[in-house]
Amino acid sequence: MTQNKVELAEKLSKESHQGQKYGPHDYFDYHIKGVVNSLIEHRFSEVYIITALLHDSVEDTPLTLDKIESLFGKRVRDAVDALTKRESETREEYLIRCSLNPIARVVKLHDAAFNAHNSHKENNQSRVDYYLQTMLAVSTAQDRLE
Repeated sequence: MTQNKVELAEKLSKESHQGQKYGPHDYFDYHIKGVVNSLIEHRFSEVYIITALLHDSVEDTPLTLDKIESLFGKRVRDAVDALTKRESETREEYLIRCSLNPIARVVKLHDAAFNAHNSHKENNQSRVDYYLQTMLAVSTAQDRLE
């Protein structure tokens, strides 16, 4: 993958999430970039960065998995798919599915950590607990399946 792919993913994500909010903040600039910056800080590769840029796109925007695959390949498509909750599945089923894809697992952990941190800043302990439980479920799901 090249920097051009990262730039394309960033452009698509920003356009797709245009007008969405994360509390009082712009969703893309605050949440998506917050998760991406965490992965960059921890030196994850471009496939993780691209997946993080697109991690909420299929769930929250008109962007499709087919479009993602055509632009970024099957690895990114499969990771974004794993990060996309289906209406018919429980939270536990979704988190197990996230954990089974190594790229999705890492992105989900960084996503949940970002959300937990922001919930803590807002003194929302029930949301902090929710995201900490998410992190625990994703990080231990494979152990429970064995």
